[in-house]
Amino acid sequence: MTTRNRSRRGTAKELHPQLAALIRTIGTPPEPSAFEPSPFQREALDLVRRQDVLVEAPTGSGKTWIAEEAIREGLAVGLTAWYTTPLKALSNQKFRRFQKLYGEERVGLLTGERRINGGAPVIVATTEILRNSLYEGDRAPHLAILDEAHYLSDPERGTAWEEVLMYAPAHARMLLLSATLPNCEELAAWLAEVRGARPAVVVETVRPVPLHYVVADRWGRLRPFPAEIAVEAGGRRPDWLPSLLHHLEGAGLLPAIFFFPARRLCDDAANALARDAADDADARRVAWRTWESEFPHLREHGHRQNFLRAGIAPHHAGHLTSWRMAVESFLERGLLRAVCATTTLAAGLDVPARTVALTTLVRNSPNGPVWLSATEFHQMAGRAGRRGKDTAGFVILPATDDDEAAQGEALAGSEPDPVRSAFAPSYAQVLNLLRTRPLAVALDELRRSLAAFQRRKEVALLESEIGEIAPDPLADRPCGARVFTRARYERLVETDQPVGDWPCTTCPVATRCVATIDDLRRRELRRSELRRALRGVQQGLQEAFMAHAGILRTFGYLDRDFAVTPDGRWAASLRNAKSLILSELIRRALMPIDPNAIARFAASLSTERAPRVGAEVGLTAVAEVVRDIQAHEGREGIDSDATAAEFAPDWDRVMRRRVPSPADRRAHATELWMRGWEFGRLTTEVDVAEGDMQRILLQTAELLHQLEALPQDAVRAAASAARTRIMRPPLL
Repeated sequence: MTTRNRSRRGTAKELHPQLAALIRTIGTPPEPSAFEPSPFQREALDLVRRQDVLVEAPTGSGKTWIAEEAIREGLAVGLTAWYTTPLKALSNQKFRRFQKLYGEERVGLLTGERRINGGAPVIVATTEILRNSLYEGDRAPHLAILDEAHYLSDPERGTAWEEVLMYAPAHARMLLLSATLPNCEELAAWLAEVRGARPAVVVETVRPVPLHYVVADRWGRLRPFPAEIAVEAGGRRPDWLPSLLHHLEGAGLLPAIFFFPARRLCDDAANALARDAADDADARRVAWRTWESEFPHLREHGHRQNFLRAGIAPHHAGHLTSWRMAVESFLERGLLRAVCATTTLAAGLDVPARTVALTTLVRNSPNGPVWLSATEFHQMAGRAGRRGKDTAGFVILPATDDDEAAQGEALAGSEPDPVRSAFAPSYAQVLNLLRTRPLAVALDELRRSLAAFQRRKEVALLESEIGEIAPDPLADRPCGARVFTRARYERLVETDQPVGDWPCTTCPVATRCVATIDDLRRRELRRSELRRALRGVQQGLQEAFMAHAGILRTFGYLDRDFAVTPDGRWAASLRNAKSLILSELIRRALMPIDPNAIARFAASLSTERAPRVGAEVGLTAVAEVVRDIQAHEGREGIDSDATAAEFAPDWDRVMRRRVPSPADRRAHATELWMRGWEFGRLTTEVDVAEGDMQRILLQTAELLHQLEALPQDAVRAAASAARTRIMRPPLL
């Protein structure tokens, strides 16, 4: 265990007796032993040799081993495999690991902007790349592994997961892995319809390294869970975080991952916790030389000294990939005391620690702070406990007020949220479906989606609820719709109009009608609401598909019969969320053929945080196309995204001044990079986090890579030249 300076170091004597007893019982590291697969691992591996398999097992239980062994067996007999992930960081991690396992020559990496050894028998890729390959009709791999399969629920990415499962041929074996698939039987039933055979479902509930929950009170002291006594009044102490680290270290519960809801909090916390040196700095410095040799820019990293001296590091999307990889490697090797991270470290990366400490149970949302969902909570908690290194993992829950304590107890006992389809038609999907099949068949494809499958259940429930609403009990009345008739009568009376021949004046059940009309109105209002919901569920996917198809027909990518036109055929190869904007820039002869200019246009469509500083760089053409498309979407009833707002001038709340649009600022920073600016100088000049700038440039390169596949020679050449200039260290 690493230690701090003796004057601040915690001791086990400060521990609550109950916790001290627990840690004494389970605190001894397990004896080294040869790896022995768990029964569920053996079962899943045996099954995947013959059929599709869906595996739900706790984080750290060894799901990846199943995939690795299946790949190894396949390579031995000449079979191919794709391992897909939701994150490029996870793809990079698996790529490096697989190179060590199978040999560099047999492993390739495909992301939007990078292609390494693309003909290898084992490909690591983001899920969208496999989906695109299936769109193209390329030969599917013999085995496709979909890691983090719960991403089916992701609003932005989930559609790609569904499309892979819908369009993969029957001979391609599918292996789905996740720690949070509570409705895996429902998913299996859907896959049985889509794939023609029900997959095997393997569920493991026992965690190889069990979790223990511990409470941190307002002083940062460790207390048994659930809290034995009422939470002390007064709120969290200012030194809560250093005190918590102090007590964790004294209890022997390091290394730890501290989770925060914002990047700035991670960096500030890392600085605050690194005030005291640790005893093993020399070991870190030796290991660090390898990283500085491969990534020289890390020598200038702002957190380097704290990292090496104190063994404390921040980890979030604002840092370069190389820094995050180094942090992950050092944590895995036991060379760090603590990592201060956002949820980027909870999303499937294989970097567990002995302890996970949640510094808060809320996260930021567009509507302000909200409690963590059950799935978010379990994804973070699952990082606790290292197989082969720990006999238990510890999850620290903050309990600095009564609400926080109650919410922590609720989350600890919760089940992950069920997977709900996020399937939504897009322009690229519409074009790629209609490119190979008529409209009627394409619409039928929608009925095969998980969204349609789950909606059938919703339809049945809605129809049942509608059927349970009792009819009007007054059958012997002289009117038809009693609610409508009575409402009209009451309005006529209020306006002194003649009502002599109105049914209500001679109604034999008028007294009973008046007594029950409010209850009937409530029932009929509910019936109407349910019917509207039912129509939305039954028609939503098809209406969304036809709305997108209508716009594509208006712009000339589909003909009047919804067949793909020549322009639609090349536009179908653009599988980016901004695909229609790109294709319209080309069709309207607005796409520049100068490498610097085409890079500016591509960068303006990035979705990453914009630099704070920048200049207007001539994006009028892009903005006009965006606004034109948005106007058409409005007429078709499609909810437009926020792209148009990205081209509007912005207001800097700190400097209190008008600044160029976010799109301009991204494009301006990219242009400086294209001119050859050094990365550190660039990020300082435009005031942007290194990780954000890296992703702006990588997203730009990804989009340019798609343009390189188009038939327009000048556009293709400009895009290729621009991407070549962009892809240089430290992006690589």
